[in-house]
Amino acid sequence: MPRGFEDLEAGCWEDSGEAWLYAERTYVFPGDKAEVTQHYRAAAEREGWKPFQATRQSLKEDQPASLCFTLGKADDATRLDVYFLTEEILDAEDSKHGPEFSSGAGYRVAVTSTADGSATSCSD
Repeated sequence: MPRGFEDLEAGCWEDSGEAWLYAERTYVFPGDKAEVTQHYRAAAEREGWKPFQATRQSLKEDQPASLCFTLGKADDATRLDVYFLTEEILDAEDSKHGPEFSSGAGYRVAVTSTADGSATSCSD
């Protein structure tokens, strides 16, 4: 775990008027973004997660990209996101981050769900 991000973050937020539950963890991988993308794509699909439209397109192009999956009809209220962290994201969070972010691919894995069970989707 990168320094400053050792704990699993979990909770509930209501800033958009809807309540959402979330759990997320931040990682730094010493390799490149393409390896992170390939790993999580395979792992998510193996566990039954379905890539959302924008994710399917980036995977077709075999480009490193942020990933978004849902469980589809079995569970359309839960979303799995894997996205790369930028300096802007970390600064907006007022995150104190260590030097490992400059020597690898910093990314976050997040599972979110609407608190009321209503359908959700990934943004394109």
